[in-house]
Amino acid sequence: MALELKDLDGQYRVTTVSDYHGPIPMKSDGITEIKNGRTQRVDQAGCQWSTCLTVLNDSEVRFESTADPGNAAADFLLTDEGGRLTHEPVTYTTTLKVARKEGKIRLSGNIQHGKILTVITMTKIDTP
Repeated sequence: MALELKDLDGQYRVTTVSDYHGPIPMKSDGITEIKNGRTQRVDQAGCQWSTCLTVLNDSEVRFESTADPGNAAADFLLTDEGGRLTHEPVTYTTTLKVARKEGKIRLSGNIQHGKILTVITMTKIDTP
């Protein structure tokens, strides 16, 4: 069965592993809900994440996510492409691989942002 945008709808657990070793701990893991290829959530640091997913084919999804630390804790910063700490929004893009088994979906891939490599996994935990 061909992957459609509506197949992605549901609640997901977002986990990341990164080679980032800077002064500000990453707090981006959490739970999000995808509806019509979009998701909005606030992470543990108060950073707002806005994500758009686009189905490329049965095994790949384009991922574009903007993190906006504008309402985050005053001491929370993101890292820009040059490795500098910033209070400005940062956009991350990649292509995620799609794995499907018994109605479950897992999206996973690598986000290369400047010198930082982050592996992201989004596992569907509930359907609408």
